[in-house]
Amino acid sequence: MHKSSKFNYLFNATLSAIAVILAVTPANALPEQNISTVVRWAKTRPQLPTLRYNSEAHGYDGTKGNLYFYADVTSQNGIVTKEGITVSGSDRLKFTTKNANAVKLLQNIYNSNIANDFQKSRSITKVGRDQYYRGQKFAYIAAEVQGGSSLQIIPLNKLQEFIDNAKYCQTNQCDV
Repeated sequence: MHKSSKFNYLFNATLSAIAVILAVTPANALPEQNISTVVRWAKTRPQLPTLRYNSEAHGYDGTKGNLYFYADVTSQNGIVTKEGITVSGSDRLKFTTKNANAVKLLQNIYNSNIANDFQKSRSITKVGRDQYYRGQKFAYIAAEVQGGSSLQIIPLNKLQEFIDNAKYCQTNQCDV
């Protein structure tokens, strides 16, 4: 085979493989991705509100019906540090690994991989009202809040940092 033919064959094979991966992989936007990716993704999710920048919250948020969604962007480079969902006014939806309604909501917003990761996650500790879970892909912080239930999705490698910060804030004054 000619050198250029080998190159073209490998190049086309690589492009084909990438196309298959992109076609099979469901689009979702999660922590550690760029905020512009998350905002574009949110526009494709009928359950989610339009996200707008909120300077007080250092991120993007929005409300649609009884669902509030936010993406924190505290880094200078526009990388999402955590995402959160709060559902108010529902006695049937509590963000626990055993609540079928919560798992279904995660599946509808993200995909079955994230829903399964949360459902199979392991409870690590509770600090104040926050219950911390360790999944295979992400870590989760669930809490019952006034009038509803909330779930934060955080990078798995930041779980201990979030726990330590919560413990510190129990005995010290912290900005929320």
